[in-house]
Amino acid sequence: MKFVFFKIPKHKKFSYKPRYWDPEKEEFEKRKRELDGNGNTPKTAEEVKDDLKYQMETRWRRKHAPDAAGRSSPWMKLVIYALVIFFGLYFIFFTGFINNLVRFFTE
Repeated sequence: MKFVFFKIPKHKKFSYKPRYWDPEKEEFEKRKRELDGNGNTPKTAEEVKDDLKYQMETRWRRKHAPDAAGRSSPWMKLVIYALVIFFGLYFIFFTGFINNLVRFFTE
């Protein structure tokens, strides 16, 4: 019987499908739509997919955009961490806390 203490994830598979951009075909499709009635024809599947992708990206960017209200800058976090480390080191080396702690456990 096999015992596993922590889960090992399976390797991730992906399939790469290269996409080719054909500027002539794109120009032909654009011209065709213009001649058919100023773009009133239904969108192709690729255009719908691109529009959906654009909408999702803009929503994600809007949701994760740093606003002035409530979000702190990374520099502020760095300053706070540095101050905590500085005061921690000061407390350990210059206040005698370690000496008192050692004396407490040895007596």
